[in-house]
Amino acid sequence: MRRTPALALTAVLLAASTSACGGDDGGGSRPAAADAPKVTTPPARQVTITVDGRTTTAMTTGTTVREVLTQAGVQLGRYYLVKPKIDEPAGNAVKVRLLLSKPVTRTLKIQAPVKRKTNSKLGPWSQRTARKGRDGLKVVMTAYVRDKKGKKVKAVVAEKITRKPVTQILEVGPQPASVGGTAAGLNWAGLAKCESGGRPNAVNPAGYYGLYQFSLQTWGSVGGTGLPSNASPAEQTYRAQLLYNKVQGRWQGQWPNCGRFLFS
Repeated sequence: MRRTPALALTAVLLAASTSACGGDDGGGSRPAAADAPKVTTPPARQVTITVDGRTTTAMTTGTTVREVLTQAGVQLGRYYLVKPKIDEPAGNAVKVRLLLSKPVTRTLKIQAPVKRKTNSKLGPWSQRTARKGRDGLKVVMTAYVRDKKGKKVKAVVAEKITRKPVTQILEVGPQPASVGGTAAGLNWAGLAKCESGGRPNAVNPAGYYGLYQFSLQTWGSVGGTGLPSNASPAEQTYRAQLLYNKVQGRWQGQWPNCGRFLFS
C-alpha cells in the first residue's frame, strides 16, 4: 500500500485552514475605491462676437475661442484671423475677420520723419544734420475680403511695427527771401518766367536747373548745395540775387537771353 507524501498532506491541510479563516482569498474587508472626479460644466456667460465688423452677442459655456465660435455657429472657413487666437481663452469679446484668399505678408519701410530746428549761427539757407534718422519697419498682411457692400476687395488685414523709425533732426540757418539792396527790387519773377517758365524744378538736359537755370558750378559758388531744382523757390531767388551782386550787376554773362526782364 502506498503512503501519501507528508508534504502533499501538509499543503492540503494548510489550504483548508486558510479558507476557513478568511485569509487571502479576497473575502476580507478592503478600503473602498476613491470616487471618480465629477465633471462640472462652466456656467453660461455672454460673449460679444464681431465677425467682419458685424457684432452680436451669444450665451456660451465655451472657454476657448474655438469652443465659443463653435457654440455660436460661426463658420470660419479656410482662412481667417481671430483675436484672441483660436485656442486661447475667449474672455468677454472675440473678433473675427474672414478671408477670401491666403494672406500675403510683406515687410515695408516706414520713412523716418524729419524735424527741422532753426540755428541762427548757420549761414542763410544752409542746414546741418544734428541727428541721423533711421527708417522703421512694419510687417503688413494683405488678403481679399468682403467690403461693407459685399464686394471682393484686396485690403490690409493686419500690420505690426517691428522697428520704430528714428526722427532725423536738421538744423537750418536763417531763410531770408532777399539779400536786400538794389537786387531785391528787380523783377525776378519776370526773369524766372523767361528762363524756366516759372518752374522751380525745371531741368535743362544741357546741365541747368531751377527757376534761374543755374549750372551746378554757379550754384555752388553762391553757397548752394545739391541740385538747384530741389531747393525752394525762395532759396533759388535768394541765391540768384547773391549771384547778381557777386558779378556786380553784370547780368549779361549769367542770363544773356532773359536778363533784360529783370528791369521790365
